[in-house]
Amino acid sequence: MTATIFDIDGTLTDTVKVDDKCFIRAFENVFGINISNQNWSEFKNVTDWGITEEIILKKRNRIPTDLEYKKMISEFIRILKKEFQVDKSQFNEVIGASEFVQFLKQKSNLAVGIATGGWEKSAILKLKSIGIESSEFAFSNSDRFKKREDILSDTIQRLKEKLDNKIERIIYFGDGTWDFLTCKKMGIEFIGIDNQRNNKLKNIGAKIIFKDFKQPEFIYERLKIE
Repeated sequence: MTATIFDIDGTLTDTVKVDDKCFIRAFENVFGINISNQNWSEFKNVTDWGITEEIILKKRNRIPTDLEYKKMISEFIRILKKEFQVDKSQFNEVIGASEFVQFLKQKSNLAVGIATGGWEKSAILKLKSIGIESSEFAFSNSDRFKKREDILSDTIQRLKEKLDNKIERIIYFGDGTWDFLTCKKMGIEFIGIDNQRNNKLKNIGAKIIFKDFKQPEFIYERLKIE
């Protein structure tokens, strides 16, 4: 059995811009700190939890309180929902993503999971916007763990429990350099999604990259799943 696991922002949903915009605005509203010029790839843990913690450690020399985390998540979701109401086109899918997930879901030799560095409620909102219900899949997020490798490991464990440890191969689809580096660290196969056509994954050594999912049969054949 092969496990195929997906990131969300920039991989399944074309939501990197709106996610960044809402996160930056929420952070300033809650903490009074402008992070609009922040490079996400500079963080040790590129997850909503990790980014929040590292910025407050740097700026305030402490970690956020539980109440501050709750306020940050609440404000972020509030702004994200407002943006969805104003302009749903900011929450489009990466071309063919929903169809591809359903295509894989029908394969008897495959199991599908979702592992995102985003917070749970934001992840669910974005998945629903393209017709994917997170409850149908093994799913982990930054509500559960700070580190990407822990989020991915949690998804893998959930799939193993569901399938009586019959997983022999793991493939992760992601768009971020941190996705590639996490997979390399964990010894997991990586498939890049270059929805922005910026070649950043190619430049750091990713071997198999697709721009989108509009050719599901072709992608499936490239995966060489038996």
